[in-house]
Amino acid sequence: MSVLIAVDKFKGSLSQSEIIEVVSNFLSHHQIEHSSVHIADGGDGSIDALTQLRWQRKTMTVSGPLNNEHKADYAVSPEGNRVAVEVAEICGIKYLQGNLRPYLASSRGLGEALSQILPSNFQETLICVGGSASIDGGMGILQGMGISVLDRNGKSVQPGLAGLEKAFEIDFKTLVSKREELFGDSSLKVLSDTSFPLLGIHGAARSFGRQKGLTRFGQIRAELALRRWFRISKEFNPQIEKKKTGTGSAGGIGFAMNTFFGANIESGSDFFVAESRVRKLLTEKMTLITGEGRIDSTTLSGKTLLPLLKLARERNSRVLLLCGSADATTLRYLRKEFPIVGVVKLSDSGEGIEVLMNRAREILAEQLDSSYQKRWFA
Repeated sequence: MSVLIAVDKFKGSLSQSEIIEVVSNFLSHHQIEHSSVHIADGGDGSIDALTQLRWQRKTMTVSGPLNNEHKADYAVSPEGNRVAVEVAEICGIKYLQGNLRPYLASSRGLGEALSQILPSNFQETLICVGGSASIDGGMGILQGMGISVLDRNGKSVQPGLAGLEKAFEIDFKTLVSKREELFGDSSLKVLSDTSFPLLGIHGAARSFGRQKGLTRFGQIRAELALRRWFRISKEFNPQIEKKKTGTGSAGGIGFAMNTFFGANIESGSDFFVAESRVRKLLTEKMTLITGEGRIDSTTLSGKTLLPLLKLARERNSRVLLLCGSADATTLRYLRKEFPIVGVVKLSDSGEGIEVLMNRAREILAEQLDSSYQKRWFA
């Protein structure tokens, strides 16, 4: 018997490396042969996953979501011709430590990061956009590059959603100049962890506003601000679409990179599955151990789990699913569609959310031991 571990992080509690270590110890205890790969979806942990694929980790200084300077990692490919940045690492929600500030949080740091990196003339730039703190339509990217966004009185607006609500005009002349200066002929890709568009009932404000700290009324305000931002942006790029897939990622960062800089928006999970050795390592009759922190409806719209489950079905492999918790409806669907032989949930321990987050490593080990069945690997 042979097992492949291919997991993304459990957001806020366990990294890919920590999960792999716990599962590897469990399998070694039962004398089960196994190998592992790091996977990501374009969100938190993307740079970590790339470094496991022999990309070189580098560091820069940028503004966080509330304009505080800090060190952030990025990665350069082994060949030196590709570079990757991670929004969660630059201006992610993790830096707010629970003190959500949706009207002030900005994507400015990403604009600063690209301005520092891209004069190096990489052939391809990858922007991993999950885990953001802001819902500013990507306006902060322009501000971080020195491109003015003005109100009706011709004054620069402040960063964040509060500034987006007052945005009236973009300095298109400087935008065109910066676009040529920074990107030139370089290929630009947004690796998204969601397929949701910028606007509408499945758009950035309504789908992700709550997790960024917006009330229901705040989500309506954000939707109106993003609609105005769309109209302003359409003056620069008349071809943009309201419901283009992935433009709602990271509070509209996907929209800004596509609209202003011509970036292609792609599935982050598909990229990492292709870039890693999963397709080579997972063979027929093996067991794939995979999962994510929370299995729910968003699992079906850009997360890493779905392409891995499809690959397991294609290879006639078994799947052991790990998660922190799971929505019953989504889990029933996955069990029906894919060859899942077992599910290990941290929430089955009966502990409260705070304990689960703080003791996730120990609880995962305990749940694996208590749930173990030979048929997982037979």
